[in-house]
Amino acid sequence: MKYFKMSFLAVVVTASPFTNATVTDTSYEDIADSAHWQSVNGEQTLLISTLEEDGLAVFNAQGKQLQHIQTNEVAGVDVRYGMTSNNGEKVDIAAVALVDEEAFAFYQIDVKNDMPLRKIGQFNATIKAEGVCLAKNLTTGDIYINGFSDEGDWVQFKLNYDGQKISSALQNKGEALPVRTTQVGGKLSACVVDDESSTVYLAEQNVGIWEYGSDPENVKDRTLLDVAQPIGHLSEVESIDIAYQKKGEGVIIVADEQQGFLLYDRNSKNFINKFDIDGVKEAKLVTVSDTGLWIGNTELDEPVYQTLSFKEMSRLGLTNKESKRSDKWINNAHLKTSDLKLVKAAGETQQVDKSGDAADDPALWYNADKPSESLIIATNKKGGLLAYDMHGKEVQYIQGNEVNNVDIRQNVKGDDGRLYDIVAASNRELNSIALYTIAPAETADKPISILEVVGQSRHVKAPELASGVDKIYGLCMSQSPEGVAYVFINSKKGEIEQWKISINNAKATGTLVRTLQVDSQPEGCVVDDKTQTLYVGEEDVAIWAFDANEKGSTTARLFAEVDGDHLVDDIEGLTLYQTETQNLLLASSQGNNTYAVFDLDKKGAFVTNFAIIGDDSKGIDGASDTDGIHATALNLGDAYPEGVFIAQDWYNLSDKYQPLNQNFKIVDWREIKKILK
Repeated sequence: MKYFKMSFLAVVVTASPFTNATVTDTSYEDIADSAHWQSVNGEQTLLISTLEEDGLAVFNAQGKQLQHIQTNEVAGVDVRYGMTSNNGEKVDIAAVALVDEEAFAFYQIDVKNDMPLRKIGQFNATIKAEGVCLAKNLTTGDIYINGFSDEGDWVQFKLNYDGQKISSALQNKGEALPVRTTQVGGKLSACVVDDESSTVYLAEQNVGIWEYGSDPENVKDRTLLDVAQPIGHLSEVESIDIAYQKKGEGVIIVADEQQGFLLYDRNSKNFINKFDIDGVKEAKLVTVSDTGLWIGNTELDEPVYQTLSFKEMSRLGLTNKESKRSDKWINNAHLKTSDLKLVKAAGETQQVDKSGDAADDPALWYNADKPSESLIIATNKKGGLLAYDMHGKEVQYIQGNEVNNVDIRQNVKGDDGRLYDIVAASNRELNSIALYTIAPAETADKPISILEVVGQSRHVKAPELASGVDKIYGLCMSQSPEGVAYVFINSKKGEIEQWKISINNAKATGTLVRTLQVDSQPEGCVVDDKTQTLYVGEEDVAIWAFDANEKGSTTARLFAEVDGDHLVDDIEGLTLYQTETQNLLLASSQGNNTYAVFDLDKKGAFVTNFAIIGDDSKGIDGASDTDGIHATALNLGDAYPEGVFIAQDWYNLSDKYQPLNQNFKIVDWREIKKILK
């Protein structure tokens, strides 16, 4: 478990009782939670408040009540923008928890009507939800609802909008199914989601505030924002909201019944300061608006919401001193949905048999006689080498090695005149290079065979090549115009060895022909055999290009830097997609779960980034935190006539969104071709 970051700057300020405050004109005995909505042009805003047994109330920016909805006990409300149907229709929505019914209800927000909320859906929450927070994936546009109970249960559902109503995207015989269920701990009291960082903050009332990944495709280890005194600053958390600024800046605002209102830097997560407000006996409810805060004053004889402006907060020295944009607050509505291009996974392999960080790198063996019976060769770095058919079914597993990266060269001419299809893999257990051959025509049930290494370079513990680098890591192969096969192996210290492979009578020898170097840890690499160019990904820095000829220059040429945009560290897998008219280099940009495309025919010009998303109709999830990748332009039969793109998936999910061991996703290249136009 990771722990929260602490800052010992603590400035306690008492604000005057709401200078020039707006006050809601109608009081209710039990104001419970609220959410703020703002029109695209910013001219109209709403405060939507839950009232427990009294239902829902909607107020305008001046505090005038516009609508009162009588319903069963309701607690928790949140708002998201741009819920999109399959035909492209978009609506803004509010979601609430119906406590007694153990359900979620959904309302369309439309200020053109006298009654701005119109109910458009309801489904079972599976728990007695006491609160809700919505989440939007800014890459895919998918919206999720999170619900929590007093008992520490947290559920998450993916939402679907058909143009008429909102329902759960995942169902079984008409019943809503969650995509995630978690038991957090003790009593939960509040939650909020930062869509930009994909973080959900869950308050365990008397313990602290937990941080989780908000997307089921990218679940992060939970961390703590802050904990209760005497270790942290909290005592009894009642409410949380976020005041956004650009580029990840802004503040997280916490209402703590005993400690007042606390502010945390949205980026660093450091505690900034806290404040009290004259006339507010207990800090229970806080909601961020476009101009400041709506504060729920629950201890008045007639409870109401009142405003505290950002201007007033700035005057009191309460705004984020770490921010350079303290006067430029933005609303959740202005968080830009990514225009990143998306492709759906068409297939996936079976999961590997080891949990945790196990699957790593794929390659493809092409069956020239029966292209649809080609094989995906992949690594399980906790156990061995695998072969899958093009439907993703495992057909062979060679156990015993911690193989990390893999690559293939076919039709390698041996000294005996025979042609061999060679697989090379980096073995981290022995710091060696393992070699294999593929010959399914002879051994259809076990297509992969170990290629024994002989000679002086043989490892003392296995028939493999003994590398001289410290802690081997990544690997790729090349083939010279004369048909000679080479293996490039790199280490965590940046060393790169080039080995020449010779084969005679099904025995291999290896000769170290030269060494190369980058300054820090590389892994992914690929060789363009046409131009004899080696591309190496130095994970945190850049992609470098080397001459792949064994007598070529050892000087690296910068190809593409980690820039936080096209490439976000770590750079992981590298691969090529080559036809007569296309020559593309693709890189796994792990830091933002995307894949970068560069055009080698245009001096390596950047083309685009794309992400792999799932297909619920096929029960396939997307890919995230990808390590190794592989592409081929070869015709693999009717399913993949223009080839495939294969990517390791760190967070693999079942068709019911249950976590599985890692696997590899398969994308029909025709899907990628569409987004390259």
